[in-house]
Amino acid sequence: MKKLLIWGAGDQGLVTLECALAMNAYEQIDFLEIKEKGSRKIINHTVFKESEFDKVVKLYDEVIVATGSNDLREEKIKMLLAFGIPLATIVHPTALISSSAKIGSGTTILANVIININTKVGIGCIVNNGAIIEHDCMVGNYVNICPKFAMAGHSSIGYKSYLGIGSTVIDDIRIGNRVTVGAGAVVVSNISDNIVAIGVPAKKMLVDK
Repeated sequence: MKKLLIWGAGDQGLVTLECALAMNAYEQIDFLEIKEKGSRKIINHTVFKESEFDKVVKLYDEVIVATGSNDLREEKIKMLLAFGIPLATIVHPTALISSSAKIGSGTTILANVIININTKVGIGCIVNNGAIIEHDCMVGNYVNICPKFAMAGHSSIGYKSYLGIGSTVIDDIRIGNRVTVGAGAVVVSNISDNIVAIGVPAKKMLVDK
């Protein structure tokens, strides 16, 4: 069995730990902090400071970056890739993923997620509990999908977008890069880059600069 290092010891790190433990695929799981807090203790798991990166990372077979910040997740994953460090892909055993679906490295798929046929999920994404991504969809790199999100077939989500809890995307919709869709919103038309959209139906509220 392999050793896993979770880069991020905050809330997302603990969620990722639970998922990785459920996989029963790792003999050892420890943490590397993203910020130098030096105070968090996690029972049965070592928490290293980020300043120890160089000496710590070589002790583990795989690394998963665990932060809800799309920007930080991209930054840390690109650093790992530049050093040739293997990224883990964490998938909860209760997730239902089609054999034809493709999941990018460094992505975390949590409990009770459904990813249907011919769907692609990019690098460094988070797909939270109970999300549904239907057939023939495309999810870009570094996207954060909150719990109970639902996406109908033939739709796409661009790079570094954020889909709020309980939000919905109907079929054949294009969501651009760096878009934020608010909690409970229902997207019924295409959304261009850098937009915040809320409501039912979702309406463009402002440009996220």
